[in-house]
Amino acid sequence: MQFFSGRKKKLVSSCQNDLYDHCLQFYSQPPLENISLNEFETFAVERLKLLKTVENLGVSYVKTTDTYTKKLDAEMISLQFPLKADADERKLQGGTSEFEKRRKDHISHFILRLAYCQTEDLRRWFIQQEMDLFRYRFSILPSKNKTDFLHKNNLKYDTVSAEEKKTLKEKLINSSYGLSGITLEEYDFYKVPFQDALDLVRARKVFLLAGNAYIPQNEIISIVLNDFRTRLSKALATLADIADMRRLGTDEWASDDILERL
Repeated sequence: MQFFSGRKKKLVSSCQNDLYDHCLQFYSQPPLENISLNEFETFAVERLKLLKTVENLGVSYVKTTDTYTKKLDAEMISLQFPLKADADERKLQGGTSEFEKRRKDHISHFILRLAYCQTEDLRRWFIQQEMDLFRYRFSILPSKNKTDFLHKNNLKYDTVSAEEKKTLKEKLINSSYGLSGITLEEYDFYKVPFQDALDLVRARKVFLLAGNAYIPQNEIISIVLNDFRTRLSKALATLADIADMRRLGTDEWASDDILERL
């Protein structure tokens, strides 16, 4: 990511279209485009505001409750971060396209990585808020979009077919807390290699068959979140090492002053 003063002309490449074809990311690929210092600061401030809202709501409300979700929905909309599962390039009058919201989400996340990689306490805070934000965004995705996200990120977990659920009905009900025969039909299960779900296996929260764990939809997020946390933690540690090496030098970046104010 590079910065320059003045206005920039936005170019939407096929690479960017591929990057933003889903509303949710693991942020595995850093942004490669040029952005203005003004946009850099705006994105950073608004993402920080979003993460502080996530923190405050987590203290005031039980996460994933209707009130928590509605208030976070409102903040996402107010700050123009992506909420829709499907991209729509058409803008409402005076509004922002879904593509632009996804671009903002992507770039702003990486800007705050720069600001919050410096110390263990900052990294811990950033990881926790990003995980809570990710949990909320994943939880509101339709089933198909959840599966698309998993496959896009090389988590080859497939939903269990209605026919297989019917065959394994009693076993799935017995292994899943709070499920009944009625709700089972409306509930998604994911077939996951058991070694990817050891915590759930140890807690006896899943049914095992032929080396696979059958994970109910309310539990799949724990596996995805663990993956997200591992990736983000490693990325911040690497970035902290780079930042330490930069401090040994004398070069300053135009963005340094902005990052120090966050």
